Amino acid sequence: MSLPKLTTYYGKVIEGDLVTDKNWIFLTRFCFLSREGIFEYNVSYPQEYSPQNLLLYFDAKSQWPAVYKQNKTCKEKHSVLIDDFNQVINLTEYKKEYRATTASGCKLDQTPDENNVTWYRCVHHRTFQSYRERWWFIALDNCDTQMGLKLHYRITMTNSQSNMWLRHFSADQFYILHTDAIMCAIFYLLLIASCFEAYALYTRHLYHKTYKLYIASLLSECTGLLFLVIYYSLYAKQGHANVWLRLIGKGFEAISTLIFLLLLLLLSKGYTITRARLKPRTVTKFTCFMVMSTIAYLIIFYHEQYAFDPGEVLYIYESVFGYLLVGLRLLAWSWFSYAIVFTLIHYPQKSAFFAKLFLVYSIWFISAPIVIMVATFVIPKYMREKIINAVELAIAFKAHLIFFFLTRPSRANKNFPFHVRTTQIAIMEKAGNTGDNGTLEHFTNYKYAPTRHTPLSIFALSNGNAGGGNGMIPMTASNGTNVRNTAFINDGKYSIHQPPPTTNLMMASQKPTSYSIESEMTSMTSLSNNGSIINGPRMTPPMKMHQDTTQLPQAEE
Repeated sequence: MSLPKLTTYYGKVIEGDLVTDKNWIFLTRFCFLSREGIFEYNVSYPQEYSPQNLLLYFDAKSQWPAVYKQNKTCKEKHSVLIDDFNQVINLTEYKKEYRATTASGCKLDQTPDENNVTWYRCVHHRTFQSYRERWWFIALDNCDTQMGLKLHYRITMTNSQSNMWLRHFSADQFYILHTDAIMCAIFYLLLIASCFEAYALYTRHLYHKTYKLYIASLLSECTGLLFLVIYYSLYAKQGHANVWLRLIGKGFEAISTLIFLLLLLLLSKGYTITRARLKPRTVTKFTCFMVMSTIAYLIIFYHEQYAFDPGEVLYIYESVFGYLLVGLRLLAWSWFSYAIVFTLIHYPQKSAFFAKLFLVYSIWFISAPIVIMVATFVIPKYMREKIINAVELAIAFKAHLIFFFLTRPSRANKNFPFHVRTTQIAIMEKAGNTGDNGTLEHFTNYKYAPTRHTPLSIFALSNGNAGGGNGMIPMTASNGTNVRNTAFINDGKYSIHQPPPTTNLMMASQKPTSYSIESEMTSMTSLSNNGSIINGPRMTPPMKMHQDTTQLPQAEE
């Protein structure tokens, strides 16, 4: 029965006590650089268990894959090692006739311990030379004993001795710390810019729940990257770190992905764009899907930490649960596409936004399954982790950045999706699901906000006689067309202003006054200099009359 008693760090400094009745057992693995990788060991064991051997397998098909989890005896597993490659370290004193004892660094301690047991103590190191970086797998055996194995050990594996930021990293993890640190800074810059954009939307009453989900996703990604940078910094400094820092970081990244996934599904249904409320059946479906995805992520993290075989180089999604997550992502993409098609059928006015949403984020949906498949079957294992880490971060950043530009409240943004303000939705909720913009399930005002207004210049003359003595005030538009009727604009409201009979009507400035042709302008007859309104009832001067109007959203920078 195997009874390993280990004190192991998630890093490349491992230490522990091994006691097992087996005569061959796997210890650890590491991806060493050629000529720069160093394997250091400090081990001790009772003399009665001698001779024990440290075995160094590499990742060729004839080596580690040929022995691990294969139905072979201890001697058969030992026989694949090549003496000329110095793959066996015999943990006994040097013997000229036994090459494996060369440079083993072992001495027999002649002083017995309190139990009158004599121990072998071995301290030395090995370097590796190959045409590329390779995975090396460390095992322990003693094929000639029936007692099993017993070993107290401390093993340190390093690369790039001159660079402290790379020294403790396996070759497949090189530059992960650098990549995470750079992307963490970039994501925080995007978060700051998004907060300014959120404030601009808030001041315009366009800060909808979907944008809040975007901020939550971005904040989760930033938090996760911060934890990962802390973890890898400690790992670079001392060769091990608290694994919970890494798990928390990966967990926040998963939360960010789930929130962004929910955001896209809600947008595909037109939530906060063409409707403010979803059907209860749709809400139930969304809830079930998100619960399933969350459970899948939890199982994947648990499986990676406690069920992954350390003797195999596996990708986090390289399991049944990982493939389940791939299936859920493809299902979400199908749902996303289906919802957008039907939203466009019912709301063709929103085609500019939804077309771009579909084209851009379809790539985001299918990128995860593609990356997982490529990582599992295409990318070499000795460079997989660092490549996939960079690719996943780049995809996440691009997804958030594009959403940032799609929802930017600017005149130049023709794809701005929101036209109904949060205050209008609140009014509809209080008014019983009705309002000027339709119902909560169906908005009827499709004009984008902000929009670009067309200016119209108006000029007023001094009195009613200026129009050829007919009592009309001639006015000219910017396109040269005569305008017979006027309105004065004061604080967003339209006014009929009648001056005293003896007072000339003058403009305060000779500069043209611009207003939006999209505004609802009340036609009014011009004023005569006798204090009456032409073609209308007489009024007693002086008098000002205001007409309340409902204005469409104004153009906003």
